[in-house]
Amino acid sequence: MKKKDYRIFERVRVAVLITFISGFLDAYTFVTQGKRFAGLQTGNFIYLMKNLAEGNLAEVANYLLPIFAFMLGAIFTYFARKFAVSHQHLRWHALAALIIFIGVLITAVMAQFVASKWTVLSLSFIAAVQLESFKRMRGVPYTNTMMTGNLKNMSVFIVQGLVERKPEILKRGGYTFLIITGFCLGVFISTVLAHQFDENALYALLPIIFGFNLVLYFEKVNGFD
Repeated sequence: MKKKDYRIFERVRVAVLITFISGFLDAYTFVTQGKRFAGLQTGNFIYLMKNLAEGNLAEVANYLLPIFAFMLGAIFTYFARKFAVSHQHLRWHALAALIIFIGVLITAVMAQFVASKWTVLSLSFIAAVQLESFKRMRGVPYTNTMMTGNLKNMSVFIVQGLVERKPEILKRGGYTFLIITGFCLGVFISTVLAHQFDENALYALLPIIFGFNLVLYFEKVNGFD
């Protein structure tokens, strides 16, 4: 059976990188920006309704804003991708990676000079671009901001692969384990750096995103998978 080729943006190493970035951003905003999440909007909804139920109305807006920014990011991605598709010389995934890099770079520079809410808004917008742009790993859907579905898929893939003796499905379970590990590693490193360097910890993510851009750029230039 001929081995199937996948575009670079569907490769396992890219999925691990993108989930590492997601974990880093969510831990960064949670630790340095008042326990708010950049990409994990379920967490923001929980804190939103908790504060609403407890009558802490002043805190409600703190969780509404990142949710709103995430929605705007998703809408922006829809139109930006349509624009890229209509211009065949543009490759959307490479363009999305560049948008993420520029957005995080600007946010890192401005974090020291603007109110916390603007940092969270910016990173929530970026998280939406990331989530909406990178959806598949080796042809299989996954999420790079929330690990619940990935955890469920990993469990089922591993058991199904073992019981039905299907190595390919077992491999999927292993690949999913790698992206969960990437996310957890991003959370761990971000938390350590944030406690030590506070908002400046965001600069540590830039080399990772730059490397991510290089991977997609070389696909664009050389056309290899």
